[in-house]
Amino acid sequence: MGLDCYIMKGNRDETFKDERLENCTLVGGMMSGHGNGSFRGGCYESFVASLIGEREGIWHINEDDVIPSDELERYANALDEYIEQNLAELPDDEKFEWESTYNGYSAGGPVYDYRVKEIKDLALMFRVAAENKCVMEAWW
Repeated sequence: MGLDCYIMKGNRDETFKDERLENCTLVGGMMSGHGNGSFRGGCYESFVASLIGEREGIWHINEDDVIPSDELERYANALDEYIEQNLAELPDDEKFEWESTYNGYSAGGPVYDYRVKEIKDLALMFRVAAENKCVMEAWW
């Protein structure tokens, strides 16, 4: 089973949509979209966790729990810093690899292929969600 993540308005009654996110190109899940309010969290969870110095599995939360907007802002800040330091000079369609060394992997952990625009879109989605005081739910 996958990890689908949903950005929700604070009342948790509806998925959040914002026109700034209409062209997001994130990986979608079986039940989630591709960046305007939802995405396949399993593709990004380890990456974001490593940037903020947390353990892998940060989005594997209980059904009744949410990730608050201040934490989404923390994700956006970490991604923006990573982009500035590592991706700023690369074209949006350029691919790069990131290898997970988390969760006990000393070497040879899973390797993820991302496009620069994809990581920029992830940062934007978290930033817009935080600005609108949204929360994130996860389904797995």
